[in-house]
Amino acid sequence: MVPPALSPRWLVVLLVTAALWTGLAMLAAYLNTGQGPTLETLRGAALSLSLIAAVPVVFGFLGARLGFLLAQVGLIIGYLLLLRAFAGPNTGGFEDLAAVATFLMLGAIGLGVGTLIDIIRWFVGKRRSAG
Repeated sequence: MVPPALSPRWLVVLLVTAALWTGLAMLAAYLNTGQGPTLETLRGAALSLSLIAAVPVVFGFLGARLGFLLAQVGLIIGYLLLLRAFAGPNTGGFEDLAAVATFLMLGAIGLGVGTLIDIIRWFVGKRRSAG
Protein backbone atom coordinates (compact mmCIF):
# COMPACT_ATOMS: atom_id res chain seq x y z
CA MET A 1 0.00 0.00 0.00
CA VAL A 2 2.66 2.52 1.06
CA PRO A 3 6.12 2.20 -0.52
CA PRO A 4 9.07 1.28 1.68
CA ALA A 5 11.45 3.95 2.90
CA LEU A 6 13.81 5.42 0.30
CA SER A 7 11.83 3.89 -2.59
CA PRO A 8 11.62 5.89 -5.83
CA ARG A 9 7.89 5.07 -5.86
CA TRP A 10 7.43 7.92 -3.39
CA LEU A 11 7.68 10.26 -6.39
CA VAL A 12 4.55 8.61 -7.81
CA VAL A 13 2.88 8.97 -4.41
CA LEU A 14 3.76 12.67 -4.44
CA LEU A 15 2.33 13.20 -7.91
CA VAL A 16 -0.88 11.30 -7.13
CA THR A 17 -1.51 12.98 -3.76
CA ALA A 18 -0.74 16.44 -5.15
CA ALA A 19 -3.13 15.90 -8.07
CA LEU A 20 -5.80 14.46 -5.78
CA TRP A 21 -5.64 17.31 -3.26
CA THR A 22 -5.57 19.90 -6.04
CA GLY A 23 -8.68 18.39 -7.60
CA LEU A 24 -10.46 18.20 -4.26
CA ALA A 25 -9.55 21.80 -3.45
CA MET A 26 -10.93 22.95 -6.79
CA LEU A 27 -14.12 20.98 -6.11
CA ALA A 28 -14.49 22.63 -2.70
CA ALA A 29 -13.92 26.06 -4.24
CA TYR A 30 -16.53 25.34 -6.90
CA LEU A 31 -19.02 24.18 -4.26
CA ASN A 32 -18.33 27.33 -2.25
CA THR A 33 -18.54 29.89 -5.07
CA GLY A 34 -20.51 28.12 -7.79
CA GLN A 35 -17.87 29.12 -10.34
CA GLY A 36 -15.13 27.07 -11.93
CA PRO A 37 -11.53 28.00 -11.15
CA THR A 38 -9.50 30.16 -13.50
CA LEU A 39 -6.25 28.84 -14.93
CA GLU A 40 -4.31 31.18 -12.63
CA THR A 41 -6.18 29.84 -9.59
CA LEU A 42 -5.57 26.27 -10.71
CA ARG A 43 -1.83 26.91 -11.14
CA GLY A 44 -1.54 28.57 -7.74
CA ALA A 45 -3.50 25.82 -6.01
CA ALA A 46 -1.49 23.11 -7.75
CA LEU A 47 1.78 24.67 -6.61
CA SER A 48 0.59 25.26 -3.05
CA LEU A 49 -0.95 21.84 -2.66
CA SER A 50 2.07 20.14 -4.23
CA LEU A 51 4.23 21.73 -1.54
CA ILE A 52 1.72 20.75 1.15
CA ALA A 53 1.60 17.17 -0.18
CA ALA A 54 5.40 17.02 -0.34
CA VAL A 55 5.86 17.37 3.43
CA PRO A 56 4.23 14.06 4.47
CA VAL A 57 5.68 12.35 1.38
CA VAL A 58 9.20 13.34 2.45
CA PHE A 59 8.50 11.99 5.93
CA GLY A 60 7.26 8.73 4.40
CA PHE A 61 10.26 8.56 2.08
CA LEU A 62 12.55 8.89 5.10
CA GLY A 63 10.76 6.04 6.89
CA ALA A 64 7.83 7.65 8.74
CA ARG A 65 5.25 5.75 6.73
CA LEU A 66 2.63 5.92 9.46
CA GLY A 67 3.25 9.67 9.62
CA PHE A 68 2.36 9.89 5.93
CA LEU A 69 -0.80 7.80 6.38
CA LEU A 70 -2.07 9.68 9.42
CA ALA A 71 -1.36 13.00 7.70
CA GLN A 72 -3.64 11.88 4.87
CA VAL A 73 -6.31 10.82 7.38
CA GLY A 74 -6.04 14.22 9.07
CA LEU A 75 -6.32 15.98 5.72
CA ILE A 76 -9.38 13.90 4.78
CA ILE A 77 -11.10 14.78 8.06
CA GLY A 78 -10.10 18.41 7.59
CA TYR A 79 -11.45 18.37 4.04
CA LEU A 80 -14.80 16.99 5.20
CA LEU A 81 -15.00 19.73 7.83
CA LEU A 82 -14.05 22.26 5.15
CA LEU A 83 -16.91 21.07 2.94
CA ARG A 84 -19.26 21.28 5.91
CA ALA A 85 -18.20 24.87 6.59
CA PHE A 86 -18.66 25.78 2.94
CA ALA A 87 -22.14 24.21 2.88
CA GLY A 88 -23.31 25.87 6.09
CA PRO A 89 -24.66 29.37 6.53
CA ASN A 90 -21.88 31.94 6.08
CA THR A 91 -22.46 34.57 8.73
CA GLY A 92 -19.19 36.25 9.64
CA GLY A 93 -16.94 35.97 6.64
CA PHE A 94 -14.13 34.03 8.32
CA GLU A 95 -15.62 30.56 7.88
CA ASP A 96 -13.60 29.92 4.71
CA LEU A 97 -10.33 30.91 6.34
CA ALA A 98 -11.08 28.92 9.49
CA ALA A 99 -12.01 25.87 7.42
CA VAL A 100 -8.76 26.00 5.44
CA ALA A 101 -6.77 26.45 8.67
CA THR A 102 -8.57 23.44 10.17
CA PHE A 103 -7.77 21.39 7.06
CA LEU A 104 -4.06 22.21 7.34
CA MET A 105 -3.88 21.82 11.13
CA LEU A 106 -5.51 18.39 11.11
CA GLY A 107 -3.05 17.28 8.44
CA ALA A 108 -0.16 18.55 10.57
CA ILE A 109 -1.53 16.86 13.69
CA GLY A 110 -1.86 13.57 11.80
CA LEU A 111 1.69 13.91 10.51
CA GLY A 112 3.02 14.65 14.00
CA VAL A 113 1.15 11.83 15.72
CA GLY A 114 2.03 9.30 13.03
CA THR A 115 5.69 10.30 13.01
CA LEU A 116 5.81 10.08 16.81
CA ILE A 117 4.36 6.55 16.63
CA ASP A 118 6.94 5.65 13.95
CA ILE A 119 9.76 6.94 16.17
CA ILE A 120 8.48 5.00 19.19
CA ARG A 121 8.16 1.84 17.08
CA TRP A 122 11.72 2.34 15.82
CA PHE A 123 13.11 2.71 19.36
CA VAL A 124 11.15 -0.33 20.61
CA GLY A 125 12.40 -2.43 17.67
CA LYS A 126 15.96 -1.25 18.24
CA ARG A 127 15.73 -2.10 21.93
CA ARG A 128 14.34 -5.58 21.25
CA SER A 129 17.02 -6.38 18.69
CA ALA A 130 19.78 -5.21 21.06
CA GLY A 131 18.47 -7.19 24.03
